[in-house]
Amino acid sequence: MAADLKDFFSAIGKAKKEKVDEVRSLVGEIDIDSMFSQVKVSIEEDNKKKEEQKKQVAALESWLYKEVVVKEEEEIIEESTPIVVPHEEIEEEVEEEVVEEIEEEVVEEIEEEVVVEVEDDNTVDQALKILETIKSKEEIRENVSDPEIIKIRRELEYLKNLVNAQGGGGEVRLEFLDDVDRDSIKVDGKVLSYQASTGKFIGVTNSGEGGGGGLSNAETISTGVKITGDLVVTGEVLASTEAPIVTTTTSTSQTALDTFAHSTYASAVYNIQATSGSDVHLTTINLIHDGSDAYITEFATLKIGSLLASYSADISGLNLRILATPASTNSTVFTLKRTLIRGSGNTDEVTTTSTTETTIDEFSTSSGSSAVYIVQAKQGSNVHTAKIHLVHDGTTVSLTEFAKVKTDSSLGTFDADISGSNVRLRATSTSATSTTYNVNRTLL
Repeated sequence: MAADLKDFFSAIGKAKKEKVDEVRSLVGEIDIDSMFSQVKVSIEEDNKKKEEQKKQVAALESWLYKEVVVKEEEEIIEESTPIVVPHEEIEEEVEEEVVEEIEEEVVEEIEEEVVVEVEDDNTVDQALKILETIKSKEEIRENVSDPEIIKIRRELEYLKNLVNAQGGGGEVRLEFLDDVDRDSIKVDGKVLSYQASTGKFIGVTNSGEGGGGGLSNAETISTGVKITGDLVVTGEVLASTEAPIVTTTTSTSQTALDTFAHSTYASAVYNIQATSGSDVHLTTINLIHDGSDAYITEFATLKIGSLLASYSADISGLNLRILATPASTNSTVFTLKRTLIRGSGNTDEVTTTSTTETTIDEFSTSSGSSAVYIVQAKQGSNVHTAKIHLVHDGTTVSLTEFAKVKTDSSLGTFDADISGSNVRLRATSTSATSTTYNVNRTLL
């Protein structure tokens, strides 16, 4: 019986040995002590790495969720109780079997550790990248205390509030609006006008006459437009009812330089410039009429070279004409600027039927220290016009009258004084017959 049992265990041992030899041929010699030592070291290093990873993950969770959740895992290492077999051969065979099982467990554990390590490494890498990003953000956040950054943030906040208050952006160029005809408005001299047929604003030529009571010409001004307060004009102010009148002639024949309806205007003042080559001739003419005859006076003549023309006036049909007779057949250019004074209908005219001194114009002493007047007096068909220069010092007024022209006798005399804070131009008619005064004033 013992011999049979011995043969049985011997067969088992031989089979086990063959199995071990087969494993060793595949795996190689295995040093159990060295293997356990390496496994122990590897487990310790892995435990340390896991602890570090746990700390990093905890730090990440603490930053993200403002609370620290740390879970510690306890590993229980169960120690195996060695198997003791009294029989030496059985002990040898069991030892070989244990070695085989340990080898299999070690291989599986190493494979599991490798998988876990790879997965953990991926998690740790991601966590580290997040932490690096967090670190960069924290560094930027720490720079917010810089005065320059605070200033920039305040300006950006102000701009944001400003945009919000305005209700958002929109088109800032008129030409790109849907209801504007771009091709017609982007032309020099064009102004916007609504066209009902297209439902758009189009560009039209500015005629100088607008709705809204615009002034179209000097006649409109003289019939009732009066400005109270300051009038600010950009550009040249022409003391005339129209643009300068230019006439060129190469003849010595009498030439009409300008005409106007004598039924509308009783007098006029002309500034006339004549040029021929390098010669220049400048003069001022006061003109009046009685409906049948015209009268002029020429004064303040200034010239370079010789006199280039002589001047006169007449009535032709319904018009009064200012005439020039050139001194030579050389090309002569006449440029005129005129001031026309209505015979009646001016809202600023003053009519009197007595010989008592009457105020015909006044202005504040603070408005100017001097004034230039063109004064017209009309009594029936008789007309009297003169130019008056006036100065004051706030207390006393002085004036001079010149360039007087009349159709018959003088219709009045002129004086000035200060009443309160105003300078007054006053007229005394020579008779009690109804006399109308029209005044054109320029303050200096």
